[in-house]
Amino acid sequence: MNDGYVLLTEKEPMWAQMLMEGLKDNNIPCAALPVYGAALVLKSGKQERLRVYVPSEHLQQANELLQVLFSGTFLEEQEESD
Repeated sequence: MNDGYVLLTEKEPMWAQMLMEGLKDNNIPCAALPVYGAALVLKSGKQERLRVYVPSEHLQQANELLQVLFSGTFLEEQEESD
């Protein structure tokens, strides 16, 4: 990935999509690329992961949003309610 984009994080597709929606809602451009690719996923049975990239000038704001969304507090509350 080039054009001034830097790696923000790597997540499973469901979480990566959720993060990207949050980034876009906050006017932070983003892009995602698969880590393994479809052929390896099918052949090996590995679960695909996506790398989420943002422009370097938005990295701090994106990191703050990442921490809010994935701090563990929300996930822990969800697990307790199940």
